[in-house]
Amino acid sequence: MGYSRPLLFFILPIILGLHAPGIADDDDNGVCTLTADYCWSCSGTNETFNNGSIYERNLDTVLSSFSSNKTEINSGFYNSSLGQGPEKVNAMALCRGDVPLNDCHTCFNESISILRQNCTNKKQAIIWAQRCTVHYSNVSIFGVAEDDPVKFVPGPTNTSNAEEFKLVLNPLLETLSEKAAAGDSTTKFAAGHALVPANQTIYAIVQCTPDLDLQNCSDCLKDAISDIPKCCEGKKGGRVLRPSCNLRFESNLFYDAASDSLVNLPGKQGNNTSNITTKVSPSSFLGLLLSLCLSSAFAFS
Repeated sequence: MGYSRPLLFFILPIILGLHAPGIADDDDNGVCTLTADYCWSCSGTNETFNNGSIYERNLDTVLSSFSSNKTEINSGFYNSSLGQGPEKVNAMALCRGDVPLNDCHTCFNESISILRQNCTNKKQAIIWAQRCTVHYSNVSIFGVAEDDPVKFVPGPTNTSNAEEFKLVLNPLLETLSEKAAAGDSTTKFAAGHALVPANQTIYAIVQCTPDLDLQNCSDCLKDAISDIPKCCEGKKGGRVLRPSCNLRFESNLFYDAASDSLVNLPGKQGNNTSNITTKVSPSSFLGLLLSLCLSSAFAFS
């Protein structure tokens, strides 16, 4: 048994590693933790900064202002620039619209720590957490809908009625997108649920960075919705993460219940119902006509 102790030292790190936070996937658009609580990307540029450089000092100053409890972020959105020329840092931090401000600061702290550890010396980086987003760059990121990077996080469970699910999901997200885009310069967020046949419910949120105008927010969310087939086709849940907007849907309530409401989709759902009625109505009409003829024949016999 003299080999048991070396064997234990070999196996133990493997066992412990199974329970340690890790990376679920790795591609050009970034990585996610195993539970997808955090997804980040630092591959948008090859530009880097040196340790102790002016850029690093500017970056740390801006990011610390986001995570500080002394910073007033009444709406959960903060953006700032610091520096000049190649040393200029542009950064923003955004909390999900239903998240309390104390939790917002906690999310900022954790997200910034992950970015600084995993995107070391990169001038551009973004992280999407469950409750917030942090983004910084050496180029302007304000007032423009950025297309890259895009991250997909599909849910683990398939829906049993994919077509009916999709007929409700898309109109729900489109309706919420209209509401979010119409928000003001502090909040562009919408949440709600809609009912699917077979006793299913879809809960969803959409959000844009509030620096976007109505058109840019609408376009960004429209693109995010169009990404769903690539991301989460046939799934009960999923997230599409873009720098300027994001969406998420699940079959269970995952956001603050105070933000929830039933979203009526009369135009879109009504059209679906109408189409179904049109398809069955000719056969129903013939059946009714046959019944009337038979009834009349028996009445006169």
